[in-house]
Amino acid sequence: MASPGAAFSAALAAEDFPWVESQEEMGMAPDKYREVFDLAQRGARAFRDRRFDEAISYYSKALNLRPGDPIILSNRSLAFSRISQRLRERSAADSEYQPLNGLDPTTHAELALKDAEKIVSINSNSPRPYLLKAYALILMEHYHEAREALLAGLQVDPLSHVLQTCLSDLDSNTNIAAGARRARLDRTDDFECTLCFKLLYEPVTTPCGHSFCRSCLHQSMDHGNKCPMCRTVLFIGPRTYPISVTLSNIIQRNFPEEYAERRSEHETMTYAGVDLMPLFVMDVVLPCQKMALNIFEPRYRLMVRRIMEGNHRMGMVAIDSATGTVADCGCEVEILECEPLPDGRFYLEVEGSRRFRILRSWDQDGYRVAEVEWLQDIPLPEGSQERRELIELANGASELARAYIRRARETVRTARRARHLDLESMPGPQDPEKFSFWLVNLISLRPSDRLDLLRLRDTRERISSSIRLLSDAAEQGCRVQ
Repeated sequence: MASPGAAFSAALAAEDFPWVESQEEMGMAPDKYREVFDLAQRGARAFRDRRFDEAISYYSKALNLRPGDPIILSNRSLAFSRISQRLRERSAADSEYQPLNGLDPTTHAELALKDAEKIVSINSNSPRPYLLKAYALILMEHYHEAREALLAGLQVDPLSHVLQTCLSDLDSNTNIAAGARRARLDRTDDFECTLCFKLLYEPVTTPCGHSFCRSCLHQSMDHGNKCPMCRTVLFIGPRTYPISVTLSNIIQRNFPEEYAERRSEHETMTYAGVDLMPLFVMDVVLPCQKMALNIFEPRYRLMVRRIMEGNHRMGMVAIDSATGTVADCGCEVEILECEPLPDGRFYLEVEGSRRFRILRSWDQDGYRVAEVEWLQDIPLPEGSQERRELIELANGASELARAYIRRARETVRTARRARHLDLESMPGPQDPEKFSFWLVNLISLRPSDRLDLLRLRDTRERISSSIRLLSDAAEQGCRVQ
């Protein structure tokens, strides 16, 4: 069950905080009560405008003045739940264009549950706090506990149509999920992964006794270090945790054909092929360019693991400022160094290699994958006059580059950019296309200009542009990248 369902969304809305003429009866001074009322009203307006973070801020300030108020607690719990639901339903494409920072969906749901439980302890005679509690539990995927909360609410108000509808909605969705599981697990219940509902591949068994595909547990632990079944905290590293050899041998011996299919599927997902490219949407990278990357998003952690099990290559693309969408061209990069960090992140050193054009792309497990065709400059016939002139141009540009780098080294006082000024890595003029990109990487350019050079298929024009830019940079005091 991926979302709490339409019944919960329709049943829950922010409550209005009442204005009471005799504030002394509320146990508060009139000025203080008016301040609480004003904060609650602002929170309600923000909630109606779906500015849930702002609403939570107002409700929290109101609770500092009037702790334990059930209406304000109820509204804050609902706002936490709405943020959690919105984050869970957010597509991977949205994350590419507008990445978010802050608390994760589960933490928001846990805060919503905490407020809901406070309301139950304060006002247990109303069905609303039980509905809020169930909503938060569903967002945390604790469906059995959510059902118990709804049943507890029905004991308070057996005729509540809202609670009955939500309970029916919950049972319907969980029964569908259970039915789907039974359909897949009838034959080999003990040998199937409870995360992907497929035959276990490279099975690992956690200290709490649950078995999963290694890759499935890997992906789950990108989002938290708890067992997906019983929520026990796992102090293990899925990359180094040993495969259950006995279970793996039993599966291979009893289900050889299905296991072969799983192996083929796994190998396909690791991108050993050259025309299927996982994409990292970040910046324009050119051939011969080196850069460091810090991979922290769960979807890209999964992508990097699969790449490292395959050919150690991925595509890097940027958002085209002219269209506002992912650019049609990118650069394949090779991962030269991959360092897994203790908190699950990866530190990568990459170098650009080949250019490609995206033929079509799609989302796979949260990140973008593309079918690509490779781009090369328009070739010039060997021995032709045009080819000889191009090599002469490259020879002249290489001399200019050497002089430029010598002046830059004399000007730059720190060594932080020395790797960009490495003459030893300069390709020979006999490979003009590769040399042209090495030359371009000496110059600071805007992403849009770099994208234009990536698309350009004229080696002569790229070298000529680089010569002009290097000459301008030298005149301006060796402004290096």
